Amino acid sequence: MTDTWHSPLIAERSLGKTLVLAFTLVPRPIVGIYVESIWVEQLGCYGVNALSWSDFAADGKVPTMGELADVLAEYQFDTLLVTQLISFKQLNRNVSNSQVAIVETRLYFAPSEEVYWSLESESFLANYMMGEIRRPREGDALEYVETVIQQMMKDGVF
Repeated sequence: MTDTWHSPLIAERSLGKTLVLAFTLVPRPIVGIYVESIWVEQLGCYGVNALSWSDFAADGKVPTMGELADVLAEYQFDTLLVTQLISFKQLNRNVSNSQVAIVETRLYFAPSEEVYWSLESESFLANYMMGEIRRPREGDALEYVETVIQQMMKDGVF
């Protein structure tokens, strides 16, 4: 974890019904859908009622703000959790597999689109080739989500 932030109102609200969205720099639906499914499963283990954006979008494309707002309102979501690959960073230019992904996870209050909590992290990539992320290995994605959930719990999100 490189940076974390939360609203001073964090203790006053619960996650409620949560919509989960995950995407990469160059949107790859298979990666986003996969990561969303892990988020939904893991949040469910903590009693959070979470659904994946891919449950509402047959094409798996990254939604516009209008599309998101429509789904959030129509299905009465309380929060929106977004995990987004921001960029890649090579730690050692002489070592090809020394890349890390800079990933940001943000939690919004659904009705107001106000940021409630955010975290930025650097994660090593084992399945990365020439500027494109491949489907993450199950253990890597699961470890990332579990680590972020632990930080959310530490910060009082739930």
